Amino acid sequence: MLLLMTTGVVGFYAFRPRPVPVPVEVLNDPTLLLGRTVYMARCVGCHGVEGRGDGPIAGSLTGPPVGDLADGKWKHGDRPEDVVAVISRGVPDTRMSGWGQLLEDDELKAVAAYCYYLSKAPIPESLRGSGGFGPVAPR
Repeated sequence: MLLLMTTGVVGFYAFRPRPVPVPVEVLNDPTLLLGRTVYMARCVGCHGVEGRGDGPIAGSLTGPPVGDLADGKWKHGDRPEDVVAVISRGVPDTRMSGWGQLLEDDELKAVAAYCYYLSKAPIPESLRGSGGFGPVAPR
């Protein structure tokens, strides 16, 4: 029994996923840091660490493929309010659920900002801080 427990503990530490280091530009930007924190907790499972739609559960989902956030081609709109709306409300007929009931407005905007970062697009000022286009209304 002791050998089995020891093997389990050793296996856990040997095969667990390695933490992904936070890029310096994200560490130095409070909006991106909050966005990355939420993204890594809620979005990485489907969208993957780099936002390419290759997260660990993406292949097992039914329906359309998970969106590639890094390619800069966002089919639901690339305006800040479009990106926040997708995160908040989700996308009908896909596995993209809305997070608006679980995340605060500042978290929704920060995740949207992080999506811009993943696509290497400039981050709109309306996604920073408490300003911007106002609260996100649920559908």
